[in-house]
Amino acid sequence: MEPCSSDEFFQALNHAEQTFKKMENYLRHKQLCDVILVAGDRRIPAHRLVLSSVSDYFAAMFTSDVREARQEEIKMEGVEPNSLWSLIQYAYTGRLELKEDNIECLLSTACLLQLSQVVEACCKFLMKQLHPSNCLGIRSFADAQGCTDLHKVAHNYTMENFMEVIRNQEFVLLPASEIAKLLASDDMNIPNEETILNALLTWVRHDLEQRRKDLSKLLAYIRLPLLAPQFLADMENNALFRDDIECQKLIMEAMKYHLLPERRPMLQSPRTKPRKSTVGTLFAVGGMDSTKGIK
Repeated sequence: MEPCSSDEFFQALNHAEQTFKKMENYLRHKQLCDVILVAGDRRIPAHRLVLSSVSDYFAAMFTSDVREARQEEIKMEGVEPNSLWSLIQYAYTGRLELKEDNIECLLSTACLLQLSQVVEACCKFLMKQLHPSNCLGIRSFADAQGCTDLHKVAHNYTMENFMEVIRNQEFVLLPASEIAKLLASDDMNIPNEETILNALLTWVRHDLEQRRKDLSKLLAYIRLPLLAPQFLADMENNALFRDDIECQKLIMEAMKYHLLPERRPMLQSPRTKPRKSTVGTLFAVGGMDSTKGIK
């Protein structure tokens, strides 16, 4: 008889996990390392193959014909050393501790290194931390890092909780450009337009000498024609607006809207459009079912 032969396929259990554990051990004992990352005064030995396998940033660096591909030491400019070390450890272990005091540095470094899963995890962590006292900072940080989903969630949270947001220190510390973006939005949850004007005046008075010059530009985002006539009359006599020609023009425009109701169709502008929360809600009752029966 001929001997019976058969092929076998062997699959080692936990092969990848065990292999990475060995590589992590090499990292901790600084063995077989072929590159040193320098961040600040910290020098971090690592393995190019591991870094390239996890990070698109390092993959592009080490597989291209660039100077860094051949250098033994690579300087990581503007990178916080502890965050870099945490992310290097993550490359070997797949584990990362997210805390309030390190999350922003981790996120910005993960964005640089193009660690998409870490970026997503950091963004979700920050979404859970949103509060009226920090949502403006998180919104601005997300915008700077290009984290679209986090920026959208933080922006929506800010708009929904705007009445609480304006009572916090973050609001009065915003630059004029960010105040303009907020005032231009139709989505803020407010009871009336007077609330927005008062918030703007609070912001201006926080640093009156420096911010007075921005007043007319920002006042243009307030829906002045929607304010009560008496409120407009008080504004006209307010010292903040009285000596500013551009502010006076905006106030006069709003007063014409009230004094000349027959001309309102010709006076329409973004300032005459109510914000969503001040319009109210329309509920439709009735309709037909699939059998065309009237309900």
